[in-house]
Amino acid sequence: MSCARPQDRRGRVLKQLSLKLGVGVHGPIPPNRFWGYYTGPEIGELARDPDATVVLQVGAVEQHGPHLPTVTDTLNGVHVLGAALERLPDDVVVLALPPTNLGKSEEHRDFAGTLSLRGETVRMLLLDIATSVARSGFEKLVLFNSHGGNVGAIDDFFRDLRIETGMRIFKIHGGIGNVPGLISPEESAIAMHAGDAETSMVRYLAPQLVEMERAEGYVYETHPLVGYSFKGNEVIEAWVTPDLAPTGAIGNPHLSSPEKGQALFEAGAARLAELLEAVYRLPPREVRKAAAPALAHRT
Repeated sequence: MSCARPQDRRGRVLKQLSLKLGVGVHGPIPPNRFWGYYTGPEIGELARDPDATVVLQVGAVEQHGPHLPTVTDTLNGVHVLGAALERLPDDVVVLALPPTNLGKSEEHRDFAGTLSLRGETVRMLLLDIATSVARSGFEKLVLFNSHGGNVGAIDDFFRDLRIETGMRIFKIHGGIGNVPGLISPEESAIAMHAGDAETSMVRYLAPQLVEMERAEGYVYETHPLVGYSFKGNEVIEAWVTPDLAPTGAIGNPHLSSPEKGQALFEAGAARLAELLEAVYRLPPREVRKAAAPALAHRT
């Protein structure tokens, strides 16, 4: 299945695998960048590159209103990651782990279809995976998160992963890649779940999974000082989904289109590729003592 292998700049090698394998465990991840398709010795060989980087996609399976599949967050995240990895030069050694399909979805726990991990479970899962990656010899791990409910757990814990494993730990939250003017300011101010942007992405990536005839979304009046998660207000009020959307979609899915989804997808994949390459090429941090100001001459 493997043939000649291109060498990267440090002499490590990536497999050259056909995009059409007899198995599909890798999903949209390029086969030669999927951790699971390497043997143990091959993983150890790649880890000899001190900049070799491993990416863990952290997703979720949860309700997304009456119109989107429960796997939406994982679906969008894994496809963006796969397209980003395809864009990387051959000398950039970045491998994707099998994704963590489940995440912290407690805000959606009252809806059928939601599979939620507690925050402590997410943290221990990340710790065990990171520890395993470190034992294999890698020094860089990226957490690529595609679910808003995971943000708090990752932000709270990714420094602990640095302490516990000794690796350099990086986090990237979804929603990267800016397309100015694509989503209206009114929608951007409130949409957090299954609205215009998210629905557009799934309509582009997997239209057969979208039930637009069933779509309904909910909106609310914004406040200049007090808001909800991720919207930049200085005061944030805690919420669960039934507070904002009785049937689960926060935002307006009727504004969505496959064309918007493609634009969001391409922008996100291009930006993620840029960020992953930057992490790979990032040298060890150098610190130095700050210079003290010269004392004025005293006569």
